[in-house]
Amino acid sequence: MVRLLFRITLPLLVLAGGAALVYLLVSNPVRSVEASESLVDPLADAATVETVTPQPGERSPQLQLYARYQSQQSVGINSPATADVMQVMVRTGDRVEAGEALVRLDDADLTRQVRQLEARRQDLQSRLQLERRQHQSNQQALVIERNLLEIAESSVARLRNLRSQNLSSAADLESAERNQQNQLLSLQQRELAIARFEDVENQFEAQLAELDSQLEQAQSNRDRAMIKAPFSGRVSNIRVQSGANVSNGQELMTLVDDQQTELVAWAASPSLVESSQLIGLTGVIDYPRGPLEVTLKQYDPAAQGGALQLYFELNDANGYLTLNRYYRLWLDLPAISALAVPDSSVYANAYVYQVVDDRLQRVPVQLLGERFEDGQLWRLIDGDLSADTPILKTRLQDAAQGLAVRVSQP
Repeated sequence: MVRLLFRITLPLLVLAGGAALVYLLVSNPVRSVEASESLVDPLADAATVETVTPQPGERSPQLQLYARYQSQQSVGINSPATADVMQVMVRTGDRVEAGEALVRLDDADLTRQVRQLEARRQDLQSRLQLERRQHQSNQQALVIERNLLEIAESSVARLRNLRSQNLSSAADLESAERNQQNQLLSLQQRELAIARFEDVENQFEAQLAELDSQLEQAQSNRDRAMIKAPFSGRVSNIRVQSGANVSNGQELMTLVDDQQTELVAWAASPSLVESSQLIGLTGVIDYPRGPLEVTLKQYDPAAQGGALQLYFELNDANGYLTLNRYYRLWLDLPAISALAVPDSSVYANAYVYQVVDDRLQRVPVQLLGERFEDGQLWRLIDGDLSADTPILKTRLQDAAQGLAVRVSQP
């Protein structure tokens, strides 16, 4: 009997409990919805971001360049002749003064060459002196030759007269005529030798002039066997060691003037202002020890491939840059009116995102330039932005119109 009562009352109790729960839900619908909504956070999955307010004002856009720090004077020191290197008297990085010895070459071969040229010169001079003495002798003998010819001609005339009177033999006349012809030939040869002397002298003098030039060069090479610095500077890129054999014209080392330096950079012409406004523009070198100020001193007026070569000078004469190294340089262009925002705020160089009611709102902007300031890159833009509405600063890969975000509290 008890089991029968339990089987009957249990379903009745379950039905009564369900009816009571339905009654409560129907009688309090608003409170139930509010309770369910209070348990759901709409920004639960939203990214936490930082915002920033655009900063209006007059600012100078900066052009980012890469400038090479180099010497205005850099020359290669070459060997004056083929010789052995006796001693390299400097090391890379040494500072030398003008006239200081750099390399000593073996001058034995150079000295031998000088002596050979001096001997050749002495031989030429001796031969020229002989020609001059011979010329003087020919001039003196010319008078005698003419007198002898006159005597020979007179003898021939006398013998012809005697022959016509049968007072002289034909053999005597032939001998006199032969002597006349020989004397005439001797006179002509003497006159020719005198006439040729000027040409012979000119030839010897030309050979002497050429030999003097060779001798002067050889003496200079011998003297330059002790190679000296042509100006004050620092030694760089030594290519030889003591004991090596070098050929004529071979580069031994490089000498750079580290006191006369400049920064050289290339810039696209369309990105620059008018050429007349370039001189005097300033900028800064991004350097680990701190920014270094520079001034644009000159530029190459002939653009190459649409680019200009710019020459800068460090404002601080005691700058500590490294020669032949490239540095990032920010060149200040004329100031413009623009809004400054962090680099991370600009997307595709075309738009930014305002944060309105915890959601992103895309705003198109025009990029006017950029500026590196206080260790941070700023973009200068123009667009329809509310000055009191913050824009997204945090860089989001999935930023999109209407995306929910959670703004971090400062």
